[in-house]
Amino acid sequence: MMRYGLQTMIKRLCKRAHVNGVKRGPRTFRHTCAINYLRNGGDVFTLQVMLGHSSLEMTRRYVSALGVEDLIRVHQKASPVDNLGIK
Repeated sequence: MMRYGLQTMIKRLCKRAHVNGVKRGPRTFRHTCAINYLRNGGDVFTLQVMLGHSSLEMTRRYVSALGVEDLIRVHQKASPVDNLGIK
């Protein structure tokens, strides 16, 4: 599939799903998938392979898009014991 064909297909699907107010294209789709993968417990090393990045530097850009809430959730999942009294 050519780049233009993929872009057209994603825009058409977004229009059909009433996705408005965001960029609708392959890059946004790829970025959203990567962020959701990380938010759902995926690791950066597997994400690096999935995205075809030769180094973790590029993959770090996706990780930097995560918010404080995401970091707190991951910390709570990885460290269920509250040693610091923070909730």
